[in-house]
Amino acid sequence: MFDEISPTYDKLNHLLSGYQDNRWRKSAVKYLQFLQHEYPFILDLASGSGDLGAEFLKLKPQKIFSADLSLEMLKIDRQKLPEDINYPVKAEAEHLPFKTGYFDLCGIGFGVRNFENLDSCIIEICRVLKPGGRFVTIEMFKPAKSGLTNRSFRLYFEKILPKIGNTLSSSNFAYDYLFESVDNFITVQSYENLLQKNGFKILRSKNNFLGIVNTVFAEKM
Repeated sequence: MFDEISPTYDKLNHLLSGYQDNRWRKSAVKYLQFLQHEYPFILDLASGSGDLGAEFLKLKPQKIFSADLSLEMLKIDRQKLPEDINYPVKAEAEHLPFKTGYFDLCGIGFGVRNFENLDSCIIEICRVLKPGGRFVTIEMFKPAKSGLTNRSFRLYFEKILPKIGNTLSSSNFAYDYLFESVDNFITVQSYENLLQKNGFKILRSKNNFLGIVNTVFAEKM
């Protein structure tokens, strides 16, 4: 699916987020800089087309490994990051081809909800991070409460967004999947609990948009 929509992926994400997705990435990196921690080895997991990895360049890493299952997305990723520090890898989150305790930072931008076994993926992320390593997640979570926010979410993501996304991407189903993936996902509170259960402590959780788009910063204990 992601190979199919890769040519229009960036433009559509910017459009459908109201051009806020880049701001959320920049804000995440700014907080990582505020923590005054060094990040020589970074894993951009579920990297997609490399927008988050491009922001990670501000952290002055020695190496950024871009890991994704879509080869077409990784081709776009290669165009955004310098060749001398970028290492694109086709890999799945449950079985990362990296040694234990290698990375100083792992980041995932809008990819966690696509993982089939979230528990196993978090355990694997914890494994490849150094003790004290940081893990940042930017994601669309299921709204925690019913009411106006939930109804607005369902109207936009179920009715409006799929029509725009599928039309502009020439896909018959890709952006229908987006609603389903968010609607079937967990709340940000449940996600934080999952991180804490699997070896992380929460440093900060930031609500970017209506409690749906959140950035969660964690540290490997």
